[in-house]
Amino acid sequence: MNADPVSVRLAGERDLDELTDLWERAARTSHGFMSDDDFAEAHPYLRDALLPSMDVWVAEDDTGRPLGLAGVRGPHLELLYVEPAVHGTGIGTLLLDHVRPTSVEVYAGNTHGLGFYTAHGFRRLRTHTTDAFGRPFPVVHLVRDAP
Repeated sequence: MNADPVSVRLAGERDLDELTDLWERAARTSHGFMSDDDFAEAHPYLRDALLPSMDVWVAEDDTGRPLGLAGVRGPHLELLYVEPAVHGTGIGTLLLDHVRPTSVEVYAGNTHGLGFYTAHGFRRLRTHTTDAFGRPFPVVHLVRDAP
């Protein structure tokens, strides 16, 4: 775990811009299959529609700087992203343990994410050939027993 104090809180509307920017920085490191146009299209959708439609939790340091975010709808993890500079410090695990999901969908091209969820007890249920937007990016649906 990161040596600095980290807390988790429910995000609010005031956090949307900063969390959307964090998402893009993190997603660009794990979603190399997406183009600049894909990110340009996703950025406003994430900020204006997706994030406000779920419970979003933010991990932040003692100065209030966001280090990661996790969005859930019930038991389903919609998204989990960590600031690239703090990958591997336990922020993702902290958020995952906080929201305790039993299902998640991960782009098949995100091998780091697939490994992360598998290490946390998730197993493959099925693979879709396209993502939620109909783009040709295969998505793996993972499940686990309630933690």
